[in-house]
Amino acid sequence: MLTQEQVARFRADGFVKGSRVLDDAEVDELRAEMERVIDQRDRTDVPKPVQLANLGTDERPIWQIVNIWQASSAFDRLIHNPKITEELAQLSGAGELRVWHDQIQYKPAEQGGLLHWHQDAPLWPILTPDTQVTAWVALDDVDETNGCMSMVRGSHLWGDQMDFLRRTEDDPALPETYDGKPVEVVLRPVAKGEVHFHHSLTWHGSHGNTSNRPRRAIAVHVMGDDTRYAAGGDHIMKKFVTVGDGELMTDDAFPVVWSRAASPASR
Repeated sequence: MLTQEQVARFRADGFVKGSRVLDDAEVDELRAEMERVIDQRDRTDVPKPVQLANLGTDERPIWQIVNIWQASSAFDRLIHNPKITEELAQLSGAGELRVWHDQIQYKPAEQGGLLHWHQDAPLWPILTPDTQVTAWVALDDVDETNGCMSMVRGSHLWGDQMDFLRRTEDDPALPETYDGKPVEVVLRPVAKGEVHFHHSLTWHGSHGNTSNRPRRAIAVHVMGDDTRYAAGGDHIMKKFVTVGDGELMTDDAFPVVWSRAASPASR
């Protein structure tokens, strides 16, 4: 469980590092499963993720995998990991958490892969309100040289600012202030097996990987029991939605991973 100080830091900053949630054997299993899913991407006789794309080239691949939990029992166990879900529940304050989707973020050694400044929630226009939280689990030691994330302190309190952030893609250096507020960029190194959390409105991005080490991680995005479907938006996960506009996101494609009623910590 997170301390009250950590929860307070998350509410003020929009991000906080959690505990070590995976041991070395579990990390090794997840790395192997990620490679298996990539290697078997053309097979039709095995379960598949929602999306598996090489955003680079055959020689210099940059892999993006959405919902690997649907293709791997090891990753399915990860999204239900009680250490992760209990800490997510503390930060969200929700009575129940469902997985919105997961996303593998794999930057091979010596790859670029700069991820521009962005907020998550504006990229998820079929969800409302913007209260989702992400657990980012490192499968390698991640620092500035191999592409750790950077966060802007307190930016989750500034609302939807993606129009401004899109304008920084040609020059990723942020201004010293924005709308009269200081812009404090904070590097967020994370050790292998540790989890880092951020709010869906927190400004964040990551450097390219210039090291001789890979940068493998998975982001698990969860939504609380206040999240409703906004039918006017579009997203890759929209095809799995069965509820009506304005209804709670209770579809089977978004499984419950934590509930206060079932949690030992709440008893």
